[in-house]
Order: sequence, then C-alpha cells, then structure tokens
Amino acid sequence: MKVTLTVKADELKIAQLLSKFAEKYRMAYKLNRQAEGYLLTAELNSEDFGELIRRLNHLKEVQFKIEEIRGGGMLDKFNVSLTRTNVDALIGKEGLAKTDIDPLDGGVVKVNGEIWLSRSADECLIKEGSKVRVIRIEGVTLIVEGVSEK
Repeated sequence: MKVTLTVKADELKIAQLLSKFAEKYRMAYKLNRQAEGYLLTAELNSEDFGELIRRLNHLKEVQFKIEEIRGGGMLDKFNVSLTRTNVDALIGKEGLAKTDIDPLDGGVVKVNGEIWLSRSADECLIKEGSKVRVIRIEGVTLIVEGVSEK
C-alpha cells in the first residue's frame, strides 16, 4: 500500500525513526521538506501501517495528518489498533505508593516516573512502599488497587 502523510517533527527524530522502521519492516519511503514540516510518502505492507502510526505517536511534539492511502483491495486488511495516549496510557500500569493511601484522604503514588494523587479502588488502606496498579482515572486522581508481590 502507498501512504502519504504530512508530518511536523524534529528532522533528526523523524529521519531516525523512518530509517529504523524501513530497515525492520522493509518499507520504501521518500521524505520531502515543505514550508511547514515534511511530506512523507511510504510504500509498506498494510499489516505494518498501524505500527508506523504507533511509532509516530511516540515521537515528542509530532503532528501528522494522513493525506492519502492507496492500496486497492488491501485496505480492508488494516491491522490498526487504537493507541492509548496521555493519561489513558497509565491505565493498567504499575507504580509505587509514596504515602499511605487512605480510603478517605487518598495518597500519593509514583507511576512512570511521575507523582500522582491517588485513591484506593476498593476502599482499603494501601501502605506506603506497596506496589499499586492503576484501574481508572477520575479527574487528576488515579484510582489504584494494591498488587500482591509474588
């Protein structure tokens, strides 16, 4: 399939990503500089398209727009899954209780190197230093459960 995207990203980062991706997934691409950003034209398997988009999403400060997709009957074979971003990506992650997490007052946890306010999902006290897993997010508060260490 042939995909055309406009990409706004750091030149070095996009060049490195495309070089590594092309080597691993046997993608042919052309990157042309435009007034604002780049025009990326890539030929790749439809099964790898989702992975390319996922990797573009992981670049810092990147913006991209899919301009055109051509591939005939291959288009209905997309293997694209939604990538959770921002705080949604924290759901299911494990972290560490930095304070006791009281059922009434909550507490503080560290997940992915960031400090967050938290509350217990099951209204139980979670001790400081315990492993926790993020169940959901309410506003700016992570709702967590204790993880038994095995």
